[in-house]
Amino acid sequence: MNSHHRTLNIRQDETRRITDIEPQEKRKYRFSIFLNGEFAFGIHQDVLLQSGIAKGDALSQEKIEHILELERRRSAKEKAYRLLAVRPRSEKEMRDRLARSGYTAKDLAWVIEELLRLKLINDVEFAIAFARNRMIGRPCGRYMLRQELQQKGIDDSSIDRAIAEAYKERDEYHVAWQIAAQNKKKQMRLDEDKARKRVGDFLMRRGFGWDIVNDIAEHWDDLTDESDQTLD
Repeated sequence: MNSHHRTLNIRQDETRRITDIEPQEKRKYRFSIFLNGEFAFGIHQDVLLQSGIAKGDALSQEKIEHILELERRRSAKEKAYRLLAVRPRSEKEMRDRLARSGYTAKDLAWVIEELLRLKLINDVEFAIAFARNRMIGRPCGRYMLRQELQQKGIDDSSIDRAIAEAYKERDEYHVAWQIAAQNKKKQMRLDEDKARKRVGDFLMRRGFGWDIVNDIAEHWDDLTDESDQTLD
């Protein structure tokens, strides 16, 4: 996180007076706060209004720390909004990204609580949407899907719901069959044993279990792409 202020070394019981509040030249929505004639820190206009400070006010160290906390939290929340504008995030993804930007654990906890309150992050909805999109863009087996969702910090019950939704229209076996049939067409130049092994290895890498892979291999001659079939 970029620092908007310098460290203020004053005693806990000492107060400093606001001698000026100036809009910053390059960023008009930010204001520079001067204490006892010297620049102290910069804050966003929203924090300026929220804190209620004005020229001439005397600020204790506690009040200064509160203002800087408001600024950090506003900055973290704005960062979270920008991340969500790119794509939905799980709670863990959001927490990790904000932590890498340098926000404190206390500020992170506040921002995550705000996002949950506003329903801007929801791990159940995220997991279901992720699983559905995975089946559309790059279908895989439930093992890989579970692993990917675990890496995103999703709990087991939410993962179970997401997997159930992912295979609602086509069960895992039929997803694997379609992938295998499409991959089989790419192996036409190989002899049957090598082609069968390559397709099987491909399915394993996509997270399908050995029982499914083995069953498809046993039905090699029947393995055709459903999209190639036409009705009489």
